[in-house]
Amino acid sequence: MERRRVELMRVFMTKFYKDKPLKNIKELPAWLVPVQAGAALTKERVADVLDCKGENISRKNPNYCELTVLYWIWKNCLCKEMNKEIQYYGLFHYRRWLDIGNAELSYILNHDIDVILPYPTIHEPDIKEHHMRYIKETDWEAVLQALKELSPEYYAAYDMIFSQEYLYNYNILIAKTEILKSYCEWLFPILERVEELSVPRGDERADRYIGYIGENLLTLYFMHNRQRFNIVHTGRIMLV
Repeated sequence: MERRRVELMRVFMTKFYKDKPLKNIKELPAWLVPVQAGAALTKERVADVLDCKGENISRKNPNYCELTVLYWIWKNCLCKEMNKEIQYYGLFHYRRWLDIGNAELSYILNHDIDVILPYPTIHEPDIKEHHMRYIKETDWEAVLQALKELSPEYYAAYDMIFSQEYLYNYNILIAKTEILKSYCEWLFPILERVEELSVPRGDERADRYIGYIGENLLTLYFMHNRQRFNIVHTGRIMLV
């Protein structure tokens, strides 16, 4: 049964060479694969799988954070994966996991779940509070301009979704292969355009801003599609 789960699901856990050692080390399930984020920036190795292999944006890690690994998954697994048995792909951090065990895995597989997301965090008075705290106003204006140019449907949905209190933090999720692929095809052109529009431009800075923007766009995308996808939520495991 465990072997079957490995074949059906593959989740990549990002690790960075400057990560602090964990005090409560947790055994990795067979379907969870460590991958080094920003591997192009150092010769030090903390995982066997590297986000600098194949088609990648590994050098953008100072701005993209864990999203350089999501990009690597998109280009090197979702677009090229030869093992068609794998139905789900996902992204975790080395200390932030979705709380999923054998019972939850069985439920996912038996109920045709499309997407697994963490329970959203609550922001008062609405989730605009989050990006006002972590993202400069000029950068957020770049996000809105990029949405207006590249994704008018989501630009039109912006006000309604960002006027509610619930945000998906951390850029962690598991989704069916085709759904995650479609999400990446939507997300990364927008982020690339944000880099071009932001001041300073993305290649002139290293302040994690694209990673924070990614959390907001993940919220926008899956909140907008909540009627179309069969989405379930689970808790987060926060390792220290």
